[in-house]
Amino acid sequence: MRKLLMMMALMAGMTAQANEMNDTTVISKAEKVTIMTSDTLQKIQILGQDGNADYRYEKSVPLNAYKMKKLRKKKDEKETTYFEGDLGVGIGVPTNAPEGYGFAAFKSGEIFLGLRYCYTPKNALQTYSVGLWFDWRQYGLSTNKMFVKDQYNVVSLENYPEKASSRSSKINIFSLSVPFMFTQKFGQKSKCRLMLGPVVNFNVYGRINNSYEMGDVETSEKIKGLEYRPVTIDLMAAFQYKGIGAYFKYSPMSVLKTDKGPQFRSLTFGLYF
Repeated sequence: MRKLLMMMALMAGMTAQANEMNDTTVISKAEKVTIMTSDTLQKIQILGQDGNADYRYEKSVPLNAYKMKKLRKKKDEKETTYFEGDLGVGIGVPTNAPEGYGFAAFKSGEIFLGLRYCYTPKNALQTYSVGLWFDWRQYGLSTNKMFVKDQYNVVSLENYPEKASSRSSKINIFSLSVPFMFTQKFGQKSKCRLMLGPVVNFNVYGRINNSYEMGDVETSEKIKGLEYRPVTIDLMAAFQYKGIGAYFKYSPMSVLKTDKGPQFRSLTFGLYF
Protein backbone atom coordinates (compact mmCIF):
# COMPACT_ATOMS: atom_id res chain seq x y z
CA MET A 1 0.00 0.00 0.00
CA ARG A 2 2.81 2.41 0.86
CA LYS A 3 4.55 1.68 -2.41
CA LEU A 4 1.31 2.35 -4.30
CA LEU A 5 0.84 5.74 -2.60
CA MET A 6 4.45 6.65 -3.26
CA MET A 7 4.20 5.81 -6.98
CA MET A 8 0.92 7.74 -7.36
CA ALA A 9 2.47 10.81 -5.75
CA LEU A 10 5.51 10.69 -8.01
CA MET A 11 3.36 10.21 -11.13
CA ALA A 12 1.20 13.24 -10.17
CA GLY A 13 4.31 15.37 -9.75
CA MET A 14 5.76 14.35 -13.11
CA THR A 15 2.42 14.92 -14.91
CA ALA A 16 2.01 18.47 -13.50
CA GLN A 17 5.42 19.45 -14.88
CA ALA A 18 5.23 18.38 -18.51
CA ASN A 19 8.08 20.70 -19.44
CA GLU A 20 10.58 18.86 -17.21
CA MET A 21 12.56 15.80 -18.26
CA ASN A 22 10.97 12.50 -17.29
CA ASP A 23 12.71 10.79 -14.37
CA THR A 24 11.89 7.85 -12.14
CA THR A 25 12.71 7.42 -8.48
CA VAL A 26 11.95 4.06 -6.88
CA ILE A 27 11.82 3.90 -3.10
CA SER A 28 11.22 0.51 -1.52
CA LYS A 29 9.09 0.15 1.59
CA ALA A 30 8.75 3.84 2.41
CA GLU A 31 7.83 4.35 6.05
CA LYS A 32 5.81 7.57 5.62
CA VAL A 33 4.45 9.38 2.54
CA THR A 34 2.96 12.88 2.96
CA ILE A 35 1.29 14.90 0.19
CA MET A 36 0.48 18.56 0.99
CA THR A 37 -1.58 20.61 -1.51
CA SER A 38 -2.34 24.35 -1.53
CA ASP A 39 -3.78 26.63 -4.20
CA THR A 40 -0.39 27.08 -5.84
CA LEU A 41 1.83 24.21 -4.74
CA GLN A 42 1.85 20.45 -4.16
CA LYS A 43 4.58 19.12 -1.88
CA ILE A 44 5.54 15.41 -1.67
CA GLN A 45 7.54 14.20 1.34
CA ILE A 46 8.84 10.63 1.90
CA LEU A 47 10.53 9.68 5.18
CA GLY A 48 12.47 6.42 5.65
CA GLN A 49 12.88 3.44 3.39
CA ASP A 50 13.85 -0.19 3.65
CA GLY A 51 17.10 -0.36 5.63
CA ASN A 52 17.52 3.42 5.97
CA ALA A 53 15.40 5.09 8.63
CA ASP A 54 17.07 8.47 8.00
CA TYR A 55 16.15 8.60 4.31
CA ARG A 56 14.31 11.77 3.31
CA TYR A 57 12.87 12.74 -0.10
CA GLU A 58 10.98 15.96 -0.91
CA LYS A 59 9.59 17.36 -4.13
CA SER A 60 7.53 20.53 -4.75
CA VAL A 61 5.29 20.85 -7.80
CA PRO A 62 3.75 24.23 -8.83
CA LEU A 63 0.05 24.03 -9.61
CA ASN A 64 -2.18 26.08 -11.88
CA ALA A 65 -3.57 28.46 -9.25
CA TYR A 66 -6.30 29.83 -11.51
CA LYS A 67 -7.81 26.40 -12.14
CA MET A 68 -7.66 25.45 -8.47
CA LYS A 69 -9.39 28.64 -7.39
CA LYS A 70 -12.00 28.25 -10.11
CA LEU A 71 -12.82 24.70 -9.05
CA ARG A 72 -13.06 25.71 -5.41
CA LYS A 73 -15.22 28.70 -6.29
CA LYS A 74 -17.63 26.57 -8.28
CA LYS A 75 -18.05 24.26 -5.29
CA ASP A 76 -18.65 27.16 -2.90
CA GLU A 77 -21.07 29.19 -5.04
CA LYS A 78 -24.74 28.40 -4.60
CA GLU A 79 -28.00 29.99 -5.62
CA THR A 80 -29.08 32.64 -3.12
CA THR A 81 -32.37 34.17 -2.03
CA TYR A 82 -32.77 37.22 0.17
CA PHE A 83 -34.94 40.26 0.90
CA GLU A 84 -33.85 43.75 -0.11
CA GLY A 85 -35.31 47.08 1.05
CA ASP A 86 -36.03 49.93 -1.37
CA LEU A 87 -36.50 53.67 -0.95
CA GLY A 88 -37.03 56.10 -3.81
CA VAL A 89 -37.54 59.87 -3.79
CA GLY A 90 -38.14 61.52 -7.15
CA ILE A 91 -39.40 64.51 -9.10
CA GLY A 92 -42.31 63.99 -11.48
CA VAL A 93 -42.74 65.69 -14.85
CA PRO A 94 -46.28 65.25 -16.27
CA THR A 95 -46.30 65.13 -20.08
CA ASN A 96 -48.88 65.17 -22.89
CA ALA A 97 -51.27 67.15 -20.70
CA PRO A 98 -54.27 68.90 -22.30
CA GLU A 99 -54.01 72.59 -23.09
CA GLY A 100 -54.40 74.78 -20.03
CA TYR A 101 -53.06 72.22 -17.57
CA GLY A 102 -49.70 73.65 -16.60
CA PHE A 103 -48.15 71.02 -14.36
CA ALA A 104 -45.03 72.01 -12.40
CA ALA A 105 -42.06 69.66 -12.18
CA PHE A 106 -40.96 70.71 -8.70
CA LYS A 107 -44.55 70.57 -7.44
CA SER A 108 -44.92 67.00 -8.69
CA GLY A 109 -43.09 64.10 -7.12
CA GLU A 110 -43.03 60.57 -5.81
CA ILE A 111 -41.94 58.62 -2.73
CA PHE A 112 -41.94 54.82 -2.54
CA LEU A 113 -40.81 52.41 0.16
CA GLY A 114 -40.90 48.62 0.34
CA LEU A 115 -39.24 45.21 0.05
CA ARG A 116 -38.29 42.85 -2.77
CA TYR A 117 -37.70 39.09 -2.66
CA CYS A 118 -34.56 38.42 -4.72
CA TYR A 119 -33.31 35.22 -6.37
CA THR A 120 -29.81 34.81 -7.86
CA PRO A 121 -29.10 31.54 -9.76
CA LYS A 122 -25.89 29.65 -9.08
CA ASN A 123 -22.78 31.25 -10.61
CA ALA A 124 -24.92 34.02 -12.16
CA LEU A 125 -24.55 37.80 -12.35
CA GLN A 126 -28.30 38.19 -12.83
CA THR A 127 -30.90 38.55 -10.08
CA TYR A 128 -34.68 38.30 -10.43
CA SER A 129 -36.97 39.92 -7.88
CA VAL A 130 -40.57 40.72 -7.04
CA GLY A 131 -41.75 42.93 -4.21
CA LEU A 132 -44.30 45.22 -2.64
CA TRP A 133 -43.93 49.00 -2.43
CA PHE A 134 -46.02 51.72 -0.84
CA ASP A 135 -46.08 54.52 -3.41
CA TRP A 136 -47.29 58.12 -3.01
CA ARG A 137 -47.43 60.39 -6.07
CA GLN A 138 -48.61 63.94 -6.50
CA TYR A 139 -49.14 66.14 -9.55
CA GLY A 140 -49.12 69.88 -8.89
CA LEU A 141 -50.23 72.83 -11.03
CA SER A 142 -48.12 75.89 -11.77
CA THR A 143 -50.94 78.02 -13.21
CA ASN A 144 -53.37 80.40 -11.53
CA LYS A 145 -56.06 77.72 -11.57
CA MET A 146 -56.92 74.88 -9.20
CA PHE A 147 -58.38 71.40 -9.53
CA VAL A 148 -62.09 70.95 -8.80
CA LYS A 149 -64.53 68.03 -9.12
CA ASP A 150 -68.14 68.30 -10.21
CA GLN A 151 -71.17 66.20 -9.27
CA TYR A 152 -70.27 63.64 -11.93
CA ASN A 153 -66.78 63.18 -10.46
CA VAL A 154 -65.16 64.89 -13.44
CA VAL A 155 -61.96 66.76 -12.57
CA SER A 156 -61.46 70.13 -14.25
CA LEU A 157 -59.91 73.55 -13.59
CA GLU A 158 -61.33 76.60 -11.88
CA ASN A 159 -59.94 80.03 -10.99
CA TYR A 160 -58.78 80.75 -7.47
CA PRO A 161 -60.77 83.34 -5.56
CA GLU A 162 -59.72 86.88 -6.42
CA LYS A 163 -56.69 88.15 -4.47
CA ALA A 164 -55.80 84.63 -3.29
CA SER A 165 -52.10 84.09 -2.52
CA SER A 166 -49.82 81.16 -1.53
CA ARG A 167 -51.76 78.97 -3.93
CA SER A 168 -51.30 75.21 -4.29
CA SER A 169 -53.38 72.59 -6.08
CA LYS A 170 -52.36 68.93 -6.40
CA ILE A 171 -53.76 65.52 -7.30
CA ASN A 172 -52.50 62.86 -4.87
CA ILE A 173 -52.53 59.13 -5.62
CA PHE A 174 -51.60 56.36 -3.18
CA SER A 175 -50.77 52.91 -4.60
CA LEU A 176 -49.65 49.45 -3.62
CA SER A 177 -47.02 48.71 -6.25
CA VAL A 178 -45.58 45.35 -7.31
CA PRO A 179 -42.17 45.63 -9.03
CA PHE A 180 -40.85 42.84 -11.26
CA MET A 181 -37.16 43.64 -11.59
CA PHE A 182 -34.23 42.15 -13.49
CA THR A 183 -30.83 43.10 -12.07
CA GLN A 184 -27.51 42.78 -13.90
CA LYS A 185 -24.19 42.99 -12.07
CA PHE A 186 -20.99 43.80 -13.96
CA GLY A 187 -18.81 41.21 -12.20
CA GLN A 188 -18.81 38.96 -9.15
CA LYS A 189 -17.00 41.63 -7.12
CA SER A 190 -18.53 44.63 -8.88
CA LYS A 191 -20.39 47.20 -6.77
CA CYS A 192 -22.34 48.46 -9.79
CA ARG A 193 -25.64 47.09 -11.00
CA LEU A 194 -28.37 47.93 -13.51
CA MET A 195 -32.04 47.25 -12.81
CA LEU A 196 -34.90 47.08 -15.32
CA GLY A 197 -38.53 46.03 -15.16
CA PRO A 198 -42.23 46.90 -15.02
CA VAL A 199 -43.99 48.15 -11.91
CA VAL A 200 -47.69 47.31 -11.53
CA ASN A 201 -49.57 49.93 -9.49
CA PHE A 202 -52.78 49.02 -7.68
CA ASN A 203 -54.18 52.50 -7.04
CA VAL A 204 -56.19 52.46 -3.82
CA TYR A 205 -56.70 56.11 -2.87
CA GLY A 206 -56.82 59.50 -4.56
CA ARG A 207 -57.77 63.05 -3.67
CA ILE A 208 -57.30 66.71 -4.59
CA ASN A 209 -55.51 69.03 -2.15
CA ASN A 210 -56.11 72.76 -2.59
CA SER A 211 -54.77 75.51 -0.36
CA TYR A 212 -54.53 79.30 -0.57
CA GLU A 213 -54.57 82.41 1.60
CA MET A 214 -56.97 85.33 1.63
CA GLY A 215 -55.31 88.02 3.71
CA ASP A 216 -54.70 86.47 7.11
CA VAL A 217 -57.06 83.57 6.46
CA GLU A 218 -55.61 80.29 5.19
CA THR A 219 -57.96 77.95 3.37
CA SER A 220 -57.29 74.26 2.80
CA GLU A 221 -59.62 71.71 1.22
CA LYS A 222 -59.43 68.02 0.42
CA ILE A 223 -61.62 66.67 -2.36
CA LYS A 224 -62.15 62.91 -2.38
CA GLY A 225 -64.06 60.59 -4.68
CA LEU A 226 -61.72 60.78 -7.67
CA GLU A 227 -62.33 58.16 -10.35
CA TYR A 228 -58.82 56.91 -11.03
CA ARG A 229 -57.73 53.80 -12.89
CA PRO A 230 -57.52 50.84 -10.48
CA VAL A 231 -54.39 49.48 -12.18
CA THR A 232 -51.60 51.28 -14.03
CA ILE A 233 -48.20 50.06 -15.22
CA ASP A 234 -44.88 51.93 -15.13
CA LEU A 235 -41.55 51.10 -16.77
CA MET A 236 -38.56 51.56 -14.47
CA ALA A 237 -34.78 51.61 -14.79
CA ALA A 238 -32.21 52.19 -12.04
CA PHE A 239 -28.45 52.24 -11.64
CA GLN A 240 -26.75 51.76 -8.28
CA TYR A 241 -23.21 51.85 -6.92
CA LYS A 242 -22.73 50.41 -3.43
CA GLY A 243 -26.47 50.57 -2.85
CA ILE A 244 -26.88 54.24 -3.79
CA GLY A 245 -28.06 55.37 -7.19
CA ALA A 246 -30.67 56.96 -9.40
CA TYR A 247 -33.90 55.74 -10.96
CA PHE A 248 -36.03 56.70 -13.92
CA LYS A 249 -39.69 55.78 -14.33
CA TYR A 250 -42.04 56.29 -17.25
CA SER A 251 -45.81 56.12 -16.76
CA PRO A 252 -47.54 55.66 -20.14
CA MET A 253 -51.02 55.42 -18.62
CA SER A 254 -53.05 58.32 -17.28
CA VAL A 255 -54.00 58.01 -13.63
CA LEU A 256 -57.55 59.34 -14.02
CA LYS A 257 -60.12 57.39 -15.99
CA THR A 258 -61.07 58.54 -19.47
CA ASP A 259 -63.69 61.33 -19.37
CA LYS A 260 -63.10 61.74 -15.62
CA GLY A 261 -60.27 64.25 -15.78
CA PRO A 262 -57.19 65.37 -17.68
CA GLN A 263 -55.36 62.56 -19.48
CA PHE A 264 -51.59 62.82 -19.12
CA ARG A 265 -48.47 60.69 -18.85
CA SER A 266 -45.50 61.31 -16.57
CA LEU A 267 -41.74 60.92 -16.23
CA THR A 268 -40.15 60.54 -12.81
CA PHE A 269 -36.47 60.60 -11.88
CA GLY A 270 -34.75 60.71 -8.52
CA LEU A 271 -32.59 58.99 -5.91
CA TYR A 272 -32.84 55.27 -5.26
CA PHE A 273 -31.50 53.53 -2.14
